[in-house]
Amino acid sequence: MPGWHLSIPLFHIFWVMGKNSKPDVETLKKDPAYRQVLELDFDDMIPFVLDHIRRRTFFSLLYTTLNAALFLFIVYVIISGLHHGHLNWSLTIRQSVTGIFAGSILVIPLHELLHGLAYLILGARKIKFGADLQQFIFYVTADRHPVTGGELYFLALTPFVAINLLIAVVTILWFPQTVLFSATFLLCHNIMCIGDFAIINCVLQYAPHRVYTFDEIENRKSYFYEEVNLP
Repeated sequence: MPGWHLSIPLFHIFWVMGKNSKPDVETLKKDPAYRQVLELDFDDMIPFVLDHIRRRTFFSLLYTTLNAALFLFIVYVIISGLHHGHLNWSLTIRQSVTGIFAGSILVIPLHELLHGLAYLILGARKIKFGADLQQFIFYVTADRHPVTGGELYFLALTPFVAINLLIAVVTILWFPQTVLFSATFLLCHNIMCIGDFAIINCVLQYAPHRVYTFDEIENRKSYFYEEVNLP
């Protein structure tokens, strides 16, 4: 397809431009034009997420509103379906339970692969998939690959946007009878996106300064830097 061949050099151009315009790790650490504002240990992810998701921003409001709307929609679908005979209790339980399981467990590989794809688009190559089962956290990281705040939005929101659009389109066009399953699936998946929205809130608190972040896999840490206005 012509469009496919066109998209490859375009992505390459964006990658080269991004690579040339961003400081590398050593520059961030040593250049006085950049200041470290946060050092995050992977083991401290849960407190970090809970702290930053509480901050009142557009994204935390979006996260809360969408999940509340989905919950109310599920309640409406169940009540309406039972009342009009589109659902019975057996089908309601089946679709709800399978939606919870798929949206909480089965979706994890797809979610993380989409994060990995976003990293690839941004030029990262040393990509690692990991999990911390004690915290029930699954993650993708690119070793010592700095990303800007804007790129971090793209990284964080790619799975959320892609999976919501995919499930909504497939359900509306081909499987409207599984709307309860789909809504339950999306609610569980979206709740688990809490870490992605928390990381966006973290970056927002340093606006309007330009923010950079990178991970060091060996140290199991994430670092956040901001540009400073030197005299």
